[in-house]
Amino acid sequence: MTEGTEELLTQIEPEVSEAPKKTTRKKAVKEPSAAAPADGVRKWEDVVPQIRELKDAGATVPEIAEQLQLSYVLVNQVMVQSYKMSVDTIGVFERQEKMRLGIEA
Repeated sequence: MTEGTEELLTQIEPEVSEAPKKTTRKKAVKEPSAAAPADGVRKWEDVVPQIRELKDAGATVPEIAEQLQLSYVLVNQVMVQSYKMSVDTIGVFERQEKMRLGIEA
């Protein structure tokens, strides 16, 4: 290579910098809502009236699901009550409660 070419290459090539430092994210801490107790497993028959109460207050399915820490499917099952939605509601609820409380992963 000629001297001119080497100069051009050094001008074009960026200087090598250090590798970026590893960053970690802190887990977001959710404050427990009054409607979703964190101290124990809830019963489905106690949660359904809360869903209906929030529905009557004008809350949407996603809002209710977030506030009560439930899945969209379970809240929608109560709201729609359609025969086309075949899901083992109680079984799904019990499994999600255990996951929510960290009893079972």
